[in-house]
Amino acid sequence: MPEPAALRQLRLDGGPADGSRLIEVANAAGLTVDLLPDRCLDLGQVRLNGVPFGWVGPNGLAPAAPGEMDQALGGLMCTCGFDHIRQPEAQGGRRYPLHGSMSLRKAQVEAACVGPDGSAEIRARVAHGVAGGASWTLLRRITIPADRAEIAIEDEVALHAPAEGDRVMALYHVNLGPPLVGADTVVSVAGQPRPDLPGSAPGTFCEPAPPGATVVEVGRGIGDARVLFRLEAAADQLPWLQFHRRIAPDGGLFCVEPATHDRRLRTELAPDGPGPEGNVLRRFRLLLRFGHEVPSAPERSGQTLSGP
Repeated sequence: MPEPAALRQLRLDGGPADGSRLIEVANAAGLTVDLLPDRCLDLGQVRLNGVPFGWVGPNGLAPAAPGEMDQALGGLMCTCGFDHIRQPEAQGGRRYPLHGSMSLRKAQVEAACVGPDGSAEIRARVAHGVAGGASWTLLRRITIPADRAEIAIEDEVALHAPAEGDRVMALYHVNLGPPLVGADTVVSVAGQPRPDLPGSAPGTFCEPAPPGATVVEVGRGIGDARVLFRLEAAADQLPWLQFHRRIAPDGGLFCVEPATHDRRLRTELAPDGPGPEGNVLRRFRLLLRFGHEVPSAPERSGQTLSGP
């Protein structure tokens, strides 16, 4: 048996995130993960043997206030949705904020424990609703194994009482920063090199996700095995793949963003089809891997990235 993962629940003291909750998980593979319950259980900084992967901007990891999402995307992953994604828009007399409302909501942590196999499991419920209208509920489970440098994220999102124009929209804003992001960063998508993506100018690009399991790898040309990142998502759940980059002297920011919808206005997108009781249910799974022990195919015992 590997050494069990270590799990601590903390509250930050001082700084821009003063008073915020933090769940810290560390395992025998050298992976350290900060989870942010006051940001719908998003991922804060993630390190492998001390090397950071997430981008953290000047505002740190403080929870965002409405209208300030552009100031609070720090951390390895920010959940965008589930009422809206991307730029602010108005539709049907309602105003949708930048990247939606879910990451503005505090999570009710229902379990944070280490299981018999030594893995850490954290489960949370997050809700967002409109007075007299629709509501979105997120059930999130994050699993971190005892001896592998990976994070599994499983989300179940329900939209209750949808009106015209309401839908489940998701964009997982995965934010990579130095030392992974620099002049010699290399990117591949579905095993194919993509020299166009690291680039030398800021920009945002959206394209259909490759069929099956979408696999994006980001590494450095320096050959440091610790500085390697891999994201896997199911194309049937997240059929679009968006990339965003900002250039800075320290290497800047490179984002990998699996999404449910193309980069178009809400009025140009087809509505969701309601379920048998008038509700909409969607499930999303992501697997994040770090370091050199990255397989050439998504082969994991007992795990799948496709299907409901």
